[in-house]
Amino acid sequence: MMSRDVKLDKNIIQKLRAIKCWSQEELAVASGLSVRTIQRVEKSGTASIETTKALASVFAVSPDELQLSQKLENVTFHFICKYTWLFTFALSSLFFGLWIVDILIPTLKGADFNQQYEIHGNFRYLDFGGISFFVGFLCLALNVFVEYLNKKKLIKSASYVSH
Repeated sequence: MMSRDVKLDKNIIQKLRAIKCWSQEELAVASGLSVRTIQRVEKSGTASIETTKALASVFAVSPDELQLSQKLENVTFHFICKYTWLFTFALSSLFFGLWIVDILIPTLKGADFNQQYEIHGNFRYLDFGGISFFVGFLCLALNVFVEYLNKKKLIKSASYVSH
């Protein structure tokens, strides 16, 4: 009978092993797998269903949690969530830079402050710059919090197994 290969997230497996402070040999003993199988899984991420079940059992997680997500929309959504803060900070830098070039410098050279705003359609560079900076800060804080929760979840699942 031929077993179907499963694509695992080798980074998660390595992190879970590191959290337990296990060598590959110790993971092999705990899971009942060979050292060569552990090495192959951590290198290629490919495993049989039986190997996936054994690793999930030893780490006290579901087999799904070890699998590599291949859905493009999940990867795209994760990427957008992870880097939105960077985009919003860049946008705020653009607004602040435009304000300096279009409003501040001409005003320092003697132009009328209000007239400079009228020339540029009363566009409120500082308002948009401040809002995008604030949104970027919130996105960054949310990203750090989600990463903290993910790490805490990994540690909790690993400590659950050791007790």
